[in-house]
Parts: sequence; structure tokens; C-alpha cells
Amino acid sequence: MDHHQIKKGMIDALPIVLGYLPVGVAFGLLARQAGLTYAEIGLMSLLVYAGASQFIAVEMILKGMAGLPILITTFLINLRHLLMSSTLSLYFQRNRPFILALLSAQLTDESFAMAMSNPSKIENQPQYLLALQSTSHLAWITGSVLGAFFGGLIHFQSYGIPFALPALFICLLLLQLRNLLHFYLMGIAGTLSILFKSFLPGNWYLILTALITSGLGIALERRVCPLKGLPKGGTGKE
Repeated sequence: MDHHQIKKGMIDALPIVLGYLPVGVAFGLLARQAGLTYAEIGLMSLLVYAGASQFIAVEMILKGMAGLPILITTFLINLRHLLMSSTLSLYFQRNRPFILALLSAQLTDESFAMAMSNPSKIENQPQYLLALQSTSHLAWITGSVLGAFFGGLIHFQSYGIPFALPALFICLLLLQLRNLLHFYLMGIAGTLSILFKSFLPGNWYLILTALITSGLGIALERRVCPLKGLPKGGTGKE
């Protein structure tokens, strides 16, 4: 067992932990209002471990919806993990399927973003990634249970807790800004999302923005980076 990699993973998880704790508290409070027991809240965060899906599931429970629609909805929401886990699997080709399954089960948007901010840290280092993911998972469970027990004592709006998750994503985004092209794409993505949100229903503006910006990023990386002297897709440390 590589204790050094485990320690590094736990330390790198701290930004995620700081975001998960308050958001987990919010989930625990909402779940209690929906009628879930303390044990159900803890088990949901342990076994499901998907923030967006858990919030939506609780909202559907509050509306009195049946179990099957809740299962189908959460399944569809979590399909994005198929793409993320497929990407991560490229860095663990020397590891057994059991290890890949374990890492995929612990995967979240935030741990994926943290891992991909520096892929050299995770390449064939499952203990590092598992430590990062497990530490984050523990924070989510802790926040959920604390919210279930004590969430009613906190006035969330006063402390800005609803902004904890967006703030976390902003921090993770900044970790991935490696060159001028990334800054351009960040600005384009922000502009497009605001534009599309004004006339598209639901969350379609997010999907459309992601597709356009990703395609544009690939095209610009191939054409612009060589002209600017930037290494393709990196920082010059590959």
C-alpha cells in the first residue's frame, strides 16, 4: 500500500470537502422535510452518492411521486458518469476491472474535475484517486447526517450556503486554466450559457453550451495552439 499516494489524495480532496459539507447539510435538511429517516438519509448518501440526483429524488418524494419515475430520473441524470468513467479508464489500463469498477462507483463531477486537472497524478495510481474520492464521499455523508440532525438550526440564506457548490465548481475550473486558450473558452462558455438560458427551457442551455464549447476547443487547439507555440493540450510539461 502506497501511503504517500493515499496522503496526497486526501490532501487534494480538501477543496471538495469544503464544498460538500455545507451542501450535504442542505441535502440532509431537505430530506428530513421530505419525511426520510436519519438512517435513510445516511444510506442514500452512502449508496447513491450523487448530489444532483439526491436533491431531485427528494424533491420528487416531496411531490408524492412513485418509486419507478424517481429511479428512472436519477438513472438518466447519472448517465454522464458513463462518459467520465470512460475517460478515467484510459489512465488505469494496467489495473483490474474490479479496481476500475470501484473507482467508477466513487466518481463525482468534482472528483473527476480535480483528477483531470493534473492527469499525471492519477495515471496508474488508483490508491491516490480512491483516497481523493473516499475522503470526498465521507464529507458528503457527514454533511448529510449533520443536516438531518441539526439543519433546522441553521438559516442557510444568511450564511450563503446555497452558493457553496457553485463556488466549489469555480475553484475547480480555475485549477484547469492552463493557457490563454482555456481563458478564451471559459469566456465563450459563460457567454453562450447566459445567451441560451434566456430562451431555452430547463437545463438544455448547459448541454448545448458544453457541446459547442467542446467542439470549438478541439478545433482551436489543433489550429491555434501550434501557431502560438503552445503545446497541444497542455502546459509544456508533458
